[in-house]
Amino acid sequence: MKFNTRIIWPIIFLLYVATVAWLCFGNFSPSPDMPRQILGIPLDKCVHFLMFMPFPVLGTLAFRKYSWWRTLCWMTLLANIIATLFETFQTRINPERFTDPKDLNANLLGITTGLLLMALIGLFSHKK
Repeated sequence: MKFNTRIIWPIIFLLYVATVAWLCFGNFSPSPDMPRQILGIPLDKCVHFLMFMPFPVLGTLAFRKYSWWRTLCWMTLLANIIATLFETFQTRINPERFTDPKDLNANLLGITTGLLLMALIGLFSHKK
């Protein structure tokens, strides 16, 4: 059975964005068994970083209509806008959550890391 990647990747991307929205706006209480920090970095910042790192990767795979590099740039711009909007409107949608500039920084760092990973992959896979 052959999968149509033109359909599968956009579905995966939309499910990913829906999951990130759910994680950003939902109520979650940390388990008492969970560590508060990983390598001295607060756990919630690590989660924000990991949540947004796949955005440029999945977005580029899902919507590669134009050139690979152009799509990557558009997906990175879209990721930055969505990360900023999610963090800005978090308090308005869920009063138990609050907007934290450090969370936004972790989001943007994750997006930048995803961008750099895709750029490296693009450099080495398109090299002749």
